[in-house]
Amino acid sequence: MTIYGLNMDGLGADTRQAKIKRAAFGAFYGFLGGTAFVLMTAFIDILLNPDLPYGVDWSTLFLRLPFLALGLALVGAVTCWWHEAWLGLVSGAVIAAALALTVALFTAEVGTGLKFVVLVFILIPIAAMTLPIAYTLRWLTERHAAVIALQWSSVRIAGLVLIVLALGAGCGYFTKTSPHGVDVAHFMNDLLQNPTQAKPPLAKIEHVLAHQASPYKLYQQKSKTSTVGYDFRIEYEDGFTLLCTVVAYPGLNPYVSTCAADQ
Repeated sequence: MTIYGLNMDGLGADTRQAKIKRAAFGAFYGFLGGTAFVLMTAFIDILLNPDLPYGVDWSTLFLRLPFLALGLALVGAVTCWWHEAWLGLVSGAVIAAALALTVALFTAEVGTGLKFVVLVFILIPIAAMTLPIAYTLRWLTERHAAVIALQWSSVRIAGLVLIVLALGAGCGYFTKTSPHGVDVAHFMNDLLQNPTQAKPPLAKIEHVLAHQASPYKLYQQKSKTSTVGYDFRIEYEDGFTLLCTVVAYPGLNPYVSTCAADQ
């Protein structure tokens, strides 16, 4: 039975060597897709907003890269290990959901018992949502196996690589900062250019005026203390760092809630 280009009952011989080869191809495409996704999330705001001094958060990049790239490699390997496509899709989706939920829950500040209950009860719904990831990796692997013996196979495989890179980068594109968040970043950037205009004045913070003309990098994330705010980390070239929170209610002008030098 074939569904959307995949033979659910499997193709070819189901030998151990065939399983290992399929798993290796699945891991390869999963690794490429995860890498493209992480790199796009790290650079998308810089590419879309060249007028803002956004910086690359290298610590976050190097934390996410091995987890997502290797995590998707595992999903690809598990999905493509099984001869029957339906079994691979189910197991791959469950692995993807388990990885996503484990990270989300065990970084949350809730009790261990509640984490376990949530993990058990929403694993299946999340697995259903990650099914397209498993399907894509299986489809790419089967196309790889189908074209490897054809003429111009290297060109065809390069096309598959471009597809998975485009899909990973395309998903990463949607992690960009919202237009509202970009407006808040412009507000923060303008204050740093004119620190005496802020209320309360940023100039009252020690060393801020001395760094007014100095280049810096801006790092932005959703606020940990306000549901309508953003936390900013401003790093100057000489190592001086400011930590600020900007609150921005819809329809109202944003304002600096807190701002202090990082000790």
